[in-house]
Amino acid sequence: MIFDTLVVGGLESNCYVLADERPNALVIDPGGEASRIIGHLEAKGLVAALVVNTHGHADHIAANAELRKRYPDMKIAIGRDDAKALRSPVRNMSLFIARLVKSPPADRLLDDGDVVEFGPWRFRVLSTPGHTPGGICLFSEDLDGRPVLFSGDTLFSDSVGRTDIPGGNWKNLIRGIREKILVLPDETKVYPGHGESTTVGHERRFNPFVGQEADAASHQSS
Repeated sequence: MIFDTLVVGGLESNCYVLADERPNALVIDPGGEASRIIGHLEAKGLVAALVVNTHGHADHIAANAELRKRYPDMKIAIGRDDAKALRSPVRNMSLFIARLVKSPPADRLLDDGDVVEFGPWRFRVLSTPGHTPGGICLFSEDLDGRPVLFSGDTLFSDSVGRTDIPGGNWKNLIRGIREKILVLPDETKVYPGHGESTTVGHERRFNPFVGQEADAASHQSS
């Protein structure tokens, strides 16, 4: 099994590369530095067969177009309500950082409960809007011997995604985290869109925005 993390782009987004049998690879959130991602794939004898974007912001889709150019058979999947962001520099926020990011359109639109199958793995799609209208997470019950969640910019280690941007919604974000993520097994390894990995158990207990400590602080102040 190959499971690599590349930190790419000016916002240091986590791009994840997974492969079980060469040459096909799943790439999650190729957010920039396409030549570096391609070089990494080819150094390991891989080709990008599927890209899943956890949401439509530029720092998670910026390398889509160059990857598709290099790998014409590559498919792109994204949450249904973020699909338009792939083609729109306004929706994907790239216009506001003096860049014009445009991705090829999605080949598959993902909804809550859908299953993305890749090699021996099955990833359940969790719809977690809030950071963006169509944000998703990918959950596998068994990836290399343990449950794993790719959380995009919904949940970080001891933090959560920002919502003070167009399309953001704080109540939806917190509801999605509590109803979709914190109900997963404690041992679930969480790989976020930025920063270090964590676990569901840690976030349930200690996340100051959604965890038990947040609940305790709320009760104390009421």
